[in-house]
Amino acid sequence: MHTLNELPKSGTDATQHPALRKLQRLAHLMRVVSAGYAAWVLWNILSWWLDAGKVAKYFGDFINRDLSALAATQRYAALALDLIAWSLLLLAVVHCWRFLSDLSQPARWSSAAARHISLCAWFAIACETLTELIRPVQSFLLTAHLAAAEQVWKWNFRTLDLLAVLFCLSLLMYAYVFTWTMEVAEENRSFV
Repeated sequence: MHTLNELPKSGTDATQHPALRKLQRLAHLMRVVSAGYAAWVLWNILSWWLDAGKVAKYFGDFINRDLSALAATQRYAALALDLIAWSLLLLAVVHCWRFLSDLSQPARWSSAAARHISLCAWFAIACETLTELIRPVQSFLLTAHLAAAEQVWKWNFRTLDLLAVLFCLSLLMYAYVFTWTMEVAEENRSFV
């Protein structure tokens, strides 16, 4: 059985190795899943903020306030904040795609691939951090039309948020391991 270091150098033979074929299939699956996730998040953001009745009822219940007089501009401001965070998610997905493109071709494993996975991790961390920081701002925006005593700065941290933080940190750890592996491989090539 061959290891990835013992893969044949020609493009035709290398693509026939079972481990590489599995890696390529997984890379394609991750591309589809990551693009689907970004699209799903965007759909959720838009379907939530563009439905005035849903926001007024459910968010009003969540903060125990009557939001029936909520202005559209307040919702659009909150939507804009979510779209800024989503743009960071989109950048993470773009770098994920670039990394997966490099990963599915061992001849292209390099510092560029390591840079893409690192940027993917950092953009994902930035997205999650911004998402957490804008929640109280959004609650204030949605209650800005109320009397000062009724306005709310509400922050909440859910179980899914913890899972997202763990995923982002795991991705960053993987990026560091991959970068270190590429550095060791370069050092080994320089000795040969």
